[in-house]
Amino acid sequence: MTTYAKNKVIIQSHDDKTTQVLSGLDFSTFQLTITKNEAYQLDFTANDDGSVGFNLLTVENIVIYDGQKYVIKQVTDDNTDGKHTITVTAMHIFYQLNNIFQFNVKTGDNSFTLTQALKFLFNGVSGGYSYRINGTFNSSKTLTDFGNTSVVEGLSTLKDAFNVYAIVPDNMTINLYDEKSYVKKTYKAFRYRHDTSSMQLQYDSSTMVNRVQAVSTAETPAFKPFIVQDNDSINKWGVHDGARVESDSITDTNAMKTLASQSFILEPTISITVVSTENDGVAIGEQWHVLLPDSALSTAVEVVSVVTMPLATTAVQVTLNNNRSNFLDAQRVKSEDLKQASGKSSMPMWVIGEV
Repeated sequence: MTTYAKNKVIIQSHDDKTTQVLSGLDFSTFQLTITKNEAYQLDFTANDDGSVGFNLLTVENIVIYDGQKYVIKQVTDDNTDGKHTITVTAMHIFYQLNNIFQFNVKTGDNSFTLTQALKFLFNGVSGGYSYRINGTFNSSKTLTDFGNTSVVEGLSTLKDAFNVYAIVPDNMTINLYDEKSYVKKTYKAFRYRHDTSSMQLQYDSSTMVNRVQAVSTAETPAFKPFIVQDNDSINKWGVHDGARVESDSITDTNAMKTLASQSFILEPTISITVVSTENDGVAIGEQWHVLLPDSALSTAVEVVSVVTMPLATTAVQVTLNNNRSNFLDAQRVKSEDLKQASGKSSMPMWVIGEV
């Protein structure tokens, strides 16, 4: 593929016959959003300068930026007060796989390795797409009636079945990673008021699960339905039921308990969002530290989303992962803050959950 300067935005017709630099781009509107396993997207507005590039801004044409191809999916053609602009949303070319299907089906229950499942999913798929496995996925999994699906939906099925940590497109090559191969330690830190102007911590208990029902769905059930629960989490947070866990092949109740417990989310999650000046120095998959000196919070976090305006500003909005260790670090700090606040107050205090 032709190499283009990073600060150039190229527009290409979907038949590859016409390629032009977008000279009318409003740099202040150019936004790149990358979120792990979710979004690879460009948004921008261009002014009508009569150029070929401007007139190529129509759906299904290609935007090329920083070596990656994005397909224009939404266009707003705006004429206001004598000014003609076009606003564009373009999705990474990976998402064309939403509209490319594997129509064949492996009927019934079939055992696959990840390599075998990907080979089946991509067999005969048009468009020149390929895949690459990064890391170790040794175990085989049983997939039921696998096929008759878009490739993106098929990849989602494999992600869940094989515990694929991240799916990252590189143009038409789809990379699948285990956690060890994906997360990169940087030994860098976001320090509030030093290189980070804004830091938000969002807590969420809505996804918690600490009790489920285990059910055998074999033709002759191997055991009666029973409850699997985590008592420590229930004692701390109350009961949070999840969907029942079924298996038509497990006959041992201990093995079923292990399977059921894999659906647990025992603590609330925490999502940390920061605004940093480290524009070129932040990428998804990197591990940073977050430091909030006023409350002594220090926790290791993975960058899961980056939103940048790379052609207009050095500021970058970064969302960091919400795992159990991050939540416990934050809770430790909040407990200390509560103790200090309680010691300073001479007024009676309300305690949540008690009257």
